[in-house]
Amino acid sequence: MSIVAFIVVLCALVVIHEFGHFIVAKMLGIGVEVFSVGFGKRLLGFKLGDTDYRLSLIPLGGYVRFRGENLEMLQGKSDAPVDEFNSHPKWKRLLVAFAGPAFNIAFAILIPTVGILTGYEVSADRGQQPMIGHVVKDSAGAKAGLQPGDKILAIEGNSQPTWEDVRFEVFLRPEEPIPVKIDRNGQILDLTLTPSARQIEKEKIGEAGIEAFVPIKQVSVTAVEPGKPADQAGIKSGDKIVGINGQKLASWSQFKGALATSQGQPVQVQIERDQKTLDFPATPVQVDGEYRLGIGIEIQNTMVTMKTTSLAAALRYGWDYNMRIIRGTVIGFRQIFSGARSVRNSVQGPLGMAEQTVKTYNSGGWASMIPWAGFLSLNLGIFNLLPIPVLDGGMILTILLEGLMGLVGMTMTMKLRERIQSVGLVIVFALIIFVFGNDGLRIGENIYNKFSSKSDQTQTTQPSQQQPAAAPQASPNK
Repeated sequence: MSIVAFIVVLCALVVIHEFGHFIVAKMLGIGVEVFSVGFGKRLLGFKLGDTDYRLSLIPLGGYVRFRGENLEMLQGKSDAPVDEFNSHPKWKRLLVAFAGPAFNIAFAILIPTVGILTGYEVSADRGQQPMIGHVVKDSAGAKAGLQPGDKILAIEGNSQPTWEDVRFEVFLRPEEPIPVKIDRNGQILDLTLTPSARQIEKEKIGEAGIEAFVPIKQVSVTAVEPGKPADQAGIKSGDKIVGINGQKLASWSQFKGALATSQGQPVQVQIERDQKTLDFPATPVQVDGEYRLGIGIEIQNTMVTMKTTSLAAALRYGWDYNMRIIRGTVIGFRQIFSGARSVRNSVQGPLGMAEQTVKTYNSGGWASMIPWAGFLSLNLGIFNLLPIPVLDGGMILTILLEGLMGLVGMTMTMKLRERIQSVGLVIVFALIIFVFGNDGLRIGENIYNKFSSKSDQTQTTQPSQQQPAAAPQASPNK
């Protein structure tokens, strides 16, 4: 079923793209011979006017064929029918070329716009102004001067950011200075945060050591490490943590702050068990620079509804949502060219997109596919604007070159057009070989590492009959 989700999403996005070309051509009086959903052999359809609307055999997108859209007609014939593509003025052909990518980009903006107009629930940290709940000692955030209770007003010039914006900037920019504007008890401060770098396989990601203040509904203990402070105190898996040091638990950052300020002295943990509230004194121990009790937890955050009745505000939200993705893409490519990020793990082709689509569907079903479809639609629109012949951007470039040459009394010859097309085909085939090869190498490497890891675990972590295996831990572990 998950691979069906990929086919459905891909086909829908390509059809949206081709519909953009189709509808603008129709509005401008350009003849359209075929509008096809799918490729290959025609299965069924109908003819309306001069256009054959068809469903074809291979369900991987679709295409539009304009009347007279071929190299022979590009020179323009005096006896050519008036509705042929290349008989029309350049500005009309430019609009048709832009229409496909524009429809993809508009669809990407439409998804979050409709989402916030109809309303949807998100965790409170995503729907409210970012406020810092906890700062890890000696972390990048601590070195920048950030403190619990600080409200983040802007990051990298982005005013009114969400925690998603903050995490996004930090994640993408390890060891790069990021300007941050905060409100500390009414005092506005300008600070510089330089995320530390953490290596994950062959990639570096940024870490700031700051956590959001997130109102919580419930914190459940999912695992207790044998011999650790929580186990010694009598805390059990299934307990609910409701307070710390006599104060009702409002956020997990409050709990972590209490452990940090304890400096290894006992804390009082209030637990709800069998509808009774019990106190457990526990003495935190330091692990990796943080004081912990040795428990795994599951947090249910307070949810808030994201909704607006203003169309202008909704459109702004949809625009900002997509601009965040574009900005992240620009940063990613900049890091690829500078050597800070590997091409193999950063650039994905069709196989990589299919793999990620399957993961997205498996994690959240069809509901999770909606924002993912918006992400893919945005990327499809931008990619087709690249000035490569045989893409829409190539057609736009050719028409513009034709216009510039006309200004100085020159014409674009058939030989020149054929050379441009040939260069475009070479570039496209090179890109296809690269992205498929890159996807194949990455997927193969992941499979090898997975099986290699399983083999290593079988050899090194097999518990003996005399010694039981350690209890599993849930993340996060405190």
